[in-house]
Amino acid sequence: MVEQLLMGLGLVLLFTPAFIFLANLFKKFDHPNERRINSVPIPTAGGLAIYLAFFGSAFMFNGSNLLPYFVGGTIIAVTGLIDDLRDGISAGAKFAGQLAAVISFLALSSSPNYFISALWLLSVINITNFIDGLDGLAGGITLIGSTALFIWTYSLGFDHTAGLLLILVGAVLGFLAFNFHPAKIFLGDTGALFIGFIFAALANDSVISENMMFNLPLLVLILSVPTLDTFCAIVRRVQKGVPFYQADRQHFHHRLLDLGLSQRQVALAAYMLTLTASTLALFLVKLQSWNQFVVLPIVAVIYLYGAGRIGMIKPLSLKSERRVL
Repeated sequence: MVEQLLMGLGLVLLFTPAFIFLANLFKKFDHPNERRINSVPIPTAGGLAIYLAFFGSAFMFNGSNLLPYFVGGTIIAVTGLIDDLRDGISAGAKFAGQLAAVISFLALSSSPNYFISALWLLSVINITNFIDGLDGLAGGITLIGSTALFIWTYSLGFDHTAGLLLILVGAVLGFLAFNFHPAKIFLGDTGALFIGFIFAALANDSVISENMMFNLPLLVLILSVPTLDTFCAIVRRVQKGVPFYQADRQHFHHRLLDLGLSQRQVALAAYMLTLTASTLALFLVKLQSWNQFVVLPIVAVIYLYGAGRIGMIKPLSLKSERRVL
């Protein structure tokens, strides 16, 4: 299977410089603004390189049973590309593209529970997109999560899925050479939506179909950093009385930057948290017992406490306010 990883790696190393050149030629950049962290214009839509590397490799090594991934992945990549080229589309239009990708994928594949699968796919697509606010952040988290999922699927005998995951690992790893700080190109919505979709789709067709009740919570644990970030963002915006999709500067990476960490340090901190969570998830996989439903709430409490400490979420006060007479 190593050749699949190397093919994904090699193709993305070939395609990414070409897209950097094209983005500069046609002046397709993410420009600095009050919410973005980059201080200079950076080429965007680099996720196209991952899309081409993934399917170029997949059709070479795993030509069968790729139609659901290809149709859904193409729809989600086109949705992201339109967003990148137009410098933003409405939240409704973006969600419509996501929904079309998910429905197309599920219509062409099988699932033990289509509603839960759709919810899983849409959730992962969006949490991956939300966490993509720092050089190498979404890519590194997906790289570690996909590696853990590869180990998991391979141990269960899902060889086809494991091979596709290795291609994804290789493609994302190669892209990080250009995307880790200081980034030469961004994933853009093209890449963030695509890698989130592919990860979720491959998990759906393997470990979720194998045992949804036990395995779905462990997948959430692997993606605990973007899950926490999205959960806190929704709670934060509900507390403020604004739409949950309204952007702000209180995400995981924003808060750590405000505390004095560098972009590289923030990314590495997220990698370490994801690696720790993924290792714990793989350990719990071996147990396959109800013990995980004791461990996971403890992990959630620790994460929420940490989120409150760094200012991602406002702690809920149980004390009533004293009235001064």
